This record gives sequence, structure tokens and C-alpha cells, in this order.
Amino acid sequence: MDVTEIRRDFPILNQEGKPLVYLDNGATTQKPQAVIDRLCRYYSMENSNIHRGSYPLSSQASRMYERARETVRSWVDAEYGEEIVFTKGCTESVNLAAAAVFETYVCPGDNVIVTELEHSSNYFPWKNQCEKKCAQFRVALAQTDGSLRAEDVLDQMDSRTRLIAVTAMSNVTGFCPDVDRIIREAHKRGVLVLIDAAQAVVHRAISVRQMKCDFLCFSGHKIYGPMGIGVLYGRKMYLEEMAPYLYGGDMVVKGDRGEVSYKKSPSKYEAGTQDIAGALGLEAALLYLNSRGFEEMIQYEAELGAYLRERLEAVKGVHVIGEPAVRQPLSG
Repeated sequence: MDVTEIRRDFPILNQEGKPLVYLDNGATTQKPQAVIDRLCRYYSMENSNIHRGSYPLSSQASRMYERARETVRSWVDAEYGEEIVFTKGCTESVNLAAAAVFETYVCPGDNVIVTELEHSSNYFPWKNQCEKKCAQFRVALAQTDGSLRAEDVLDQMDSRTRLIAVTAMSNVTGFCPDVDRIIREAHKRGVLVLIDAAQAVVHRAISVRQMKCDFLCFSGHKIYGPMGIGVLYGRKMYLEEMAPYLYGGDMVVKGDRGEVSYKKSPSKYEAGTQDIAGALGLEAALLYLNSRGFEEMIQYEAELGAYLRERLEAVKGVHVIGEPAVRQPLSG
């Protein structure tokens, strides 16, 4: 892999003077020129609202927006485009899912399980909903080395468990729980599972069909896309059943006598004017990763992670926590 050539794709990494070494990708990634150019092109040449006008510019914007949805669908290997909902980020995706799940499926006395590894955005939305609905909020504890045993999550389940929310990759340690086992065992008992893939989505290929999760979410800015755009994947059957989260323009259908009904997913969950440029920028990021060879990037990242671990372990006084087989580098 020609790293020098890839650096040239990122303006911030291609400045004169001392080269920038950026190691905070766990918080946000830098943007390649392809993403920056896509945002500029939309705002300078294509700017229009979507799904609201029949004039050419609006129709073009609508087509591009739905094409971006299709690109995301392909990236996570969802079965239907209707299973992809655009949000402003992973935090909003979790809040949307939490509000809709509780409105539709959770009763007082039921419970939801999260884990000690969760980012605040996959912890407090569920805690808040439990408090409002008089449901029990259960937390599976991590091990002292920052790992999480699948059985410690599954042991929290009982007949009143409605959902498990778990990260696919810790934003602190890079630990990757055994989400496949958690999903498999949860489904045997009719329990829904939401996967927070904000960190994992940029470190490995994800197939929601193989994973068989019910919900999955991530942010665009963690995968070289713009800030302000995120994704919620939801299985079609649940998105059709659940109540909306936001109410407003473009998510309702007006009848002849004033009756109002909600549109089907994803429009039902995308009230108001969306971040159209953000969706196009996210699409540009995914296309960029494909053009550069995403699988090759993952392999190169693994090699860098192994090298970093080897050198750190040679430093006196440094103790590297955890086994590399179940952890991935956050700053690849």
C-alpha cells in the first residue's frame, strides 16, 4: 500500500512543513479531498431540497440522496434501502431507536440490558427511557482488563428483557465483544439487539444480514465522511411497526378529508429537511474507501497495530492491556 499517495488524498496531511501525525481517529477522522469536493459541488452546483418539488434541480437532488442511501445499504449489506435511515449521527440514531422501541415494545416492568463498555450515547438514551417507562435498566459489567464476556451479558436476560444494546468495538480499548453469540442467544428468547458500530464500521467489513442484528448505527465522521450525518439500520419489519421519533414535514401523508397518516420507512423517521450534503459526503467517503481498497486498508492497519504493540511492549513501564485477537487499533 502506497501510504505516501494516500496521504496526498487528505489536504490536512499534505501540507508543507512538518508532516501531521494524527492519532485521534477514534474521535473523528480526517476527510479526503473527494469528500470535500463532493460537499462543495452540492452547495455550489446542486443545492436544492428533496422530495418537495417537481422541478429538475429538486428531482436531481432527490435521486442523489436516494442513491447515497443505496450506497450505505450496500456498505452494511442490508436487504432493503428502506432499512437505512439517515440521522445527524450515531447519538441521534440510538435515541431514535430507543424512543421508538420503548413506545412500541416496552411496558412497565420490562427491562433493557446495556454493558459497561458502552459509549455514553449507547447508555444514557436507554437509561432515560427506562426511567420514563418504569422499566429496569440492567448493566453487564466488564472484566478488569476491559474485556466483556458474552455470558455476563446473556446472564442478565429474563422473560421481561426486551432489548440488548451493545457496542461492536469499545471506543476506549478497542475490545470487540462476541456480538454474534449475543445476537444468536438473544434471538432464541425473542430479545431485540442493537449494535453500536460507530468504531467498528471503519475497521472491518460489516454485514447486517450475516450478523442478524435488529438495529445497527454509526456516524459518518468516524468513517472519513462529514460531521452531522449518521445512519440507523433497522430490520424492515420493526421500522414498519414502530412509532416515529420526530414529527414534521415530509413524514406524513394527508388524506382527502384531513386525515393524516405516516409515510413508510425511511421517510417516517426523516422528518424535516435532511442533511442532504452530508449524505452525499458520506457516500463519497464510502466510494473513496472502495476505490483505495478497503480490505487492503484493514490488513495494513492490522500490521501497523501489531508493530505498535510490539514496540510499546518493549518500553519499560508500559503495560498493554488485553489480547490483540479481540482488540482493534482505534487510530488506524
